[in-house]
Amino acid sequence: MTAPKLPITLVVVARDEERNLPRCLDAAGFCAETMVVDSGSTDRTVEIARERGARVLTRAWTGYRDQKNFGVEQAAQPWVLCLDADEVVSPALRDSILAAFRGGDPAADAFELNRHGVYAGRLIDHSGWYPEWRTFLYRKGSAVWSGREPHPYVEFRGRVRARLDGDLLHYTYADLAEHLRKNAASARAAAAAMHADGRRARWTDLLVRPKFALLRRLVLQRAYLDGYRGLCIAVMAGVYTFLKYAHLRELQDRPPADPL
Repeated sequence: MTAPKLPITLVVVARDEERNLPRCLDAAGFCAETMVVDSGSTDRTVEIARERGARVLTRAWTGYRDQKNFGVEQAAQPWVLCLDADEVVSPALRDSILAAFRGGDPAADAFELNRHGVYAGRLIDHSGWYPEWRTFLYRKGSAVWSGREPHPYVEFRGRVRARLDGDLLHYTYADLAEHLRKNAASARAAAAAMHADGRRARWTDLLVRPKFALLRRLVLQRAYLDGYRGLCIAVMAGVYTFLKYAHLRELQDRPPADPL
């Protein structure tokens, strides 16, 4: 007999995610509704979503925060589980979610999930990646996505928040090339957000901050315990920081547009 679905809408923000999306959707089959907010995929993302019974909404990309809040607003269920396509509910986490709803509506308004990063096929246990508690499962109206790109966060506005056992697997980068590509895009987005806030980059930011970012990952967050992958994560943290402030400096040095 098929188990009853939980009163949860799975909200997934996606674009060109045909590689990751099936794994994400299949692991969250306990949700009564599945929704994919697509921002113009050119691969099989939309087709894959519809094959699995998902409701697909198309919205021009305006940032993770806006896309996620838009999806939550359209959700038909009283609870939402907000994931990216590269995030997967582990069997242990699925069992914890089922247990939390077994007695009816949970007393908590939100649940924090422990995200566990996977880099090039291997779990990362340190490097600032784990443990990483995030509020991704919450009652509609008790939270909202806030913050600046490219790393928005859930601003909790409810009364009670609890934690669930089991990991949310985060398949970050398949290889170093993907890490480099995504790092560059994230650095540009972060610089644009900082520029919009009136932040300015000094030459010392480009010189000092990348070194601190590398050492923080490598030593304070013990990336060395994750071996070669930890070293890549630490070095790329420095690269990301340099690119972010370099892009910010480029934006602030750009001459103003000529008046019409």
